Amino acid sequence: MWSVPASADLSWVAEGKSYERQRLNERPIYLRSVFYMLATTQAIIHLYYDYDRVVLPIGPPGPVELPVSASNDTKTPLNQLKVTARARTISITTRAVATGLLGPVFYALCIRWIAWPWTVRVARLMWNIQRDSVPPRFPPYHIGLILRSITAGLMLLCIWEFSNAAFSAYVAQQPLKNGYPLTTDSRDPNGSLLNGLKSKKEIPRTFAFWELLYITQRYTLRRNSIFSEIDRAGGATWAQVLNTSLVTIQAITSRIIDFEHPRPSAPLPAQQAQQKVEELPRIVPPTKYENVLSSPSKPRDSREKLESAVGSMARSFGQSQPASSPISPRAKQAIDFARDKLLTTDQKNAIDSASLKSLFFDYVNRFLRTPIVGAPFRQTFERRVRRLVLGSPYSQLSPIVSAIDSVANLALASLKEDQFGTVNKDLPLIIRTFANVIQSVERIIQQMPIHWTDTEFQDRDGEGRRIEEVELVLEHLRWGLRQLLEDFGPYALDLGLGPQELKACRGIVGIPT
Repeated sequence: MWSVPASADLSWVAEGKSYERQRLNERPIYLRSVFYMLATTQAIIHLYYDYDRVVLPIGPPGPVELPVSASNDTKTPLNQLKVTARARTISITTRAVATGLLGPVFYALCIRWIAWPWTVRVARLMWNIQRDSVPPRFPPYHIGLILRSITAGLMLLCIWEFSNAAFSAYVAQQPLKNGYPLTTDSRDPNGSLLNGLKSKKEIPRTFAFWELLYITQRYTLRRNSIFSEIDRAGGATWAQVLNTSLVTIQAITSRIIDFEHPRPSAPLPAQQAQQKVEELPRIVPPTKYENVLSSPSKPRDSREKLESAVGSMARSFGQSQPASSPISPRAKQAIDFARDKLLTTDQKNAIDSASLKSLFFDYVNRFLRTPIVGAPFRQTFERRVRRLVLGSPYSQLSPIVSAIDSVANLALASLKEDQFGTVNKDLPLIIRTFANVIQSVERIIQQMPIHWTDTEFQDRDGEGRRIEEVELVLEHLRWGLRQLLEDFGPYALDLGLGPQELKACRGIVGIPT
């Protein structure tokens, strides 16, 4: 706006003849209004499609190949932008052209009568413009201005879209530097890793678990250091890694239990419950302790006569028989007669309370079925299960899967690499945790009731209860439990697992007993 030449006629005021007062120029008002329309549209699309979401890659469970060099990596941020560039360009162009063509109509109907008076108030602070200045008869709809709004809007949308896409692509890069974990260059690599795993902030914690997963899969020396560091402050490195990982995994079971058995509300503090009420000043005479059955004495002065009259009136209200209905019998007969004569049977049923309630819920269901307006108000089955399994308000899918695979990989590698035997005593806890979480998740998927606002739920052959991200967590849990039972099965009884526990765990993953 400030860099356009004077020939574009986008200044605040339009200079008239020497004897005329300055007039407010509507062309920049219209152009700025188009920009506001574009910004509102972009904000709605940003929220609806969740542009803030950063998708971290999650591979299948099991061992992986060594990372390839960055030059041969097809998932680099630049390559990701190239893949989506065509679709984004088409979407941006469509939005810019649509806003440029529909902008004049929306501006004339909704924005012009609001934007003009506010712009006049601001412009009067700097130029000599009449207070009662009115907009021109016709808006400044010139082909050049419309084309300028389309091109400027196209550039704005390009900045918004590609900057957001570039940020998401670069943030989701692997936690590696020159092919090694980020903490490799640290003075205390495992200490820095533990600080990230224990962080209360979500982003450092997520990337720390992601780095731990790469360490357990690909880097033998760093994996051996986790087993060998037994004299670290706060406990052995393996113990601290296991503790932080199991806390993340067991949080799934805790959320499910809290949902199935909600805790009662906390009682009021004892001080509030036992708070003494201050005695108010007395405004009536003290209570008389006399025989209530004896006839009252006659009032002697004017005050006692007034008290007697008021008391008699109050007692008459309390002792009178309450009326069954505030409507008199004759009025009720007239209402019933008019209803029988004027209304048909269908009309009587229509005004019945049950019919009105059914009609209300019918309109509510119609509103909930609308794809855009009603969707935010639906508590869908998928959303509720994801909130229990993956956490809220943000999904913790990446740290959960990384914690599962990291614990399983370390436990499996301990057969050959754990020289001090620090992992053996924790194997029963790991196996029990995996089995309990699998059972809890499967139970909540099958027993979760459908909320009445979930009008679009359809359960055909059980497919309606299958959620991709939840199934991904179950897949990694089953893989880890299966590998642990297959590798440590012969030693399970010696490690502390009972025969019934071992049989139940084998049944969970389908291993024949």
